[in-house]
Amino acid sequence: MPGIGLIRTYKRDLLKTDVVAAATVFAILVPSALAYGELAGFDPVVGLYAALVGMIVYALFGSSRQLIIGPEATTAILVATVVAPLAGGDVVRYASLAATLAILIGVICILAGKFRMGFVANFFSKPILTGYIAGTALIVISSQLGKIFGISLESDGFFAKIWELILSLDETHLLTLAVGLVTILGLILLKRFVPKLPATLVALVVAIIVSSYFNLAEYGVAVVGQVASGLPELQIPIVSLTDIAMLVPAALALSVLIFADGVLTSRVFGRKNHYDIDANQELVALGAANVSTGFFQSFSVAASSSRTVVNDNSGGKSQMVGLIAAGLVIVFLLFFTSLLQSLPTSVLGAIIIVACISLFDIQEFRSLHIVRHSEYYLAILTLFGVLVIGIIPGIALAIACSLIVFIQRVYRPHTSVLGIEPGVDGYHGIAPGRDLQVKPGMIVYGFDAPLFFANAPYLMDQVTDLISTADPPLKYLLLDAAAIPDIDTTAADTLKDIHQVLSEKGITLGIARANKRLRETMQLTGLEDLIGVSNFYPSIRTAVEAFREDSLEEA
Repeated sequence: MPGIGLIRTYKRDLLKTDVVAAATVFAILVPSALAYGELAGFDPVVGLYAALVGMIVYALFGSSRQLIIGPEATTAILVATVVAPLAGGDVVRYASLAATLAILIGVICILAGKFRMGFVANFFSKPILTGYIAGTALIVISSQLGKIFGISLESDGFFAKIWELILSLDETHLLTLAVGLVTILGLILLKRFVPKLPATLVALVVAIIVSSYFNLAEYGVAVVGQVASGLPELQIPIVSLTDIAMLVPAALALSVLIFADGVLTSRVFGRKNHYDIDANQELVALGAANVSTGFFQSFSVAASSSRTVVNDNSGGKSQMVGLIAAGLVIVFLLFFTSLLQSLPTSVLGAIIIVACISLFDIQEFRSLHIVRHSEYYLAILTLFGVLVIGIIPGIALAIACSLIVFIQRVYRPHTSVLGIEPGVDGYHGIAPGRDLQVKPGMIVYGFDAPLFFANAPYLMDQVTDLISTADPPLKYLLLDAAAIPDIDTTAADTLKDIHQVLSEKGITLGIARANKRLRETMQLTGLEDLIGVSNFYPSIRTAVEAFREDSLEEA
């Protein structure tokens, strides 16, 4: 429990800045947690339960000193998407299923952490995350449009919900729409011109005052209503084994998403503040937080990038920030929940919409398009996959496509003929149109990928093309093996075939920059004896010099 160790050695001179950071986090947390609680299909106050329990547990188990855990828009909408069809409108069953889902996610994360599966986060590519976040943001926004327009929308899918809204525009409650639009505009303006002000808290306070003074509920504006005070109680969700079996696939998918998002966020702030993040410990911490929220009347929690940024910008230096913020939540739950009963639900919808707009990073899509078109299209595929076939199936489709792209790159890796570029030290890929031979009769060929059964035939085809088009005829082909960590038996046989083809044409095969492991494999497969120890070189330069000297001796 890293948090315990840090608290034991806590420096009192950090307390002032940590208290300020905790108060700022609390100010941002209350309105967003209320909004996400409702988004997840619960009474808004349940969002505060999730934040309270999540922050306390993560502060004890987490390795990040800045990360703030709690309800998030993407997690909340995923919970609603998974649980609502299974609950069948039963509120009690809904709560039990959501709690069970959180516990399952927690158990999966804890087990993954204990088995040191933290490396899984490295396989969740940036294009998939970009498309997933954007798609989920649009789904969340569509889920709040009914609140903004004062219309009850029954459709589930993104496009179906938008179409239903268009057909139902004549039912719009104008005062509700006005409250929602004014809140959205106010939040955007405050964040644009007064970024240090807690815009969501200001919107919350102003909305409560205006709603209470003008009694907006009497004019048909939906409000939160009575909110129960008090703290969440320990409860064991009652579900069947069949329910658990149906929830496991979603729990697996959510575990990966929650962990990937959490570890990426924590690593960013770990690097910024010069300390290391233990990915496996993060799995355990996120797991413990989710198990705890499941047993305390709540739903799944995840890393909050917005609240983490606020924490860091406010000077938060330790996990104590989460504990102090949790203490403030306790005070609010015990004494101040009655303030929320006049809050218009359209204001909560507006808070969620503005938060989701900030998640849709168009610049990130542009960057992907500039750097690599395939990754841009993968992000777009993930985006539309999430919108069309659902969040989890859409992500699964994107991951499958990502693996296909990866396999294609390894199957047809980058290769090049190496030579000397004027003014550049070393040997580099030769630009098209230049003489391919580094010395008359010699070509240096680079294979920039691991060599194994899938791409070994490609190497054979490339070598065959090189020797058939060489002018003057080749005497020596040097394979730069710097990017080849090892070979399998299929690749070894292919190299033997290449050696035979070259020998029949009077061409010598040489190997440059082979690492120790590759040399050992070549010894075991007989390649080293076949090629000849004298044809292995520590660098391209030494191989070229040896060929030049041999050519001079022959001349």
